[in-house]
Amino acid sequence: MMSTIDEQQRHSADDTCEARRAVIRSALDSIGAEIGAALREAHLDYEVYLTIPTSRNSIATIATPLDPSDEDWTYATAIICRIIEQRLGDVKLRGRHLACVMARSRMGAAELTVDVDADQ
Repeated sequence: MMSTIDEQQRHSADDTCEARRAVIRSALDSIGAEIGAALREAHLDYEVYLTIPTSRNSIATIATPLDPSDEDWTYATAIICRIIEQRLGDVKLRGRHLACVMARSRMGAAELTVDVDADQ
């Protein structure tokens, strides 16, 4: 019985993540433009890439070809989360640093997930 309940909850969470990804995916160009403007306004003048994963609990992945300071990257991630949160109806998100590498260079990346602590 318990495994059936766990499986139903997992499928429900998967469906919710996919629905959120679909919202982001459908507005990707305008979200990208809004992120670019907000980062410029914050004087974080570097490119940021946004991609939508197809599985697990991450709803978006962001990366930059630069290696910003931890302080700048945390600030940029917060700005990006805020913009995406608004598109998702104020769902609270958080960024988690993501290990990444670019050949012959350093870079920064993070995955954005629903902040389960904010839901409680």
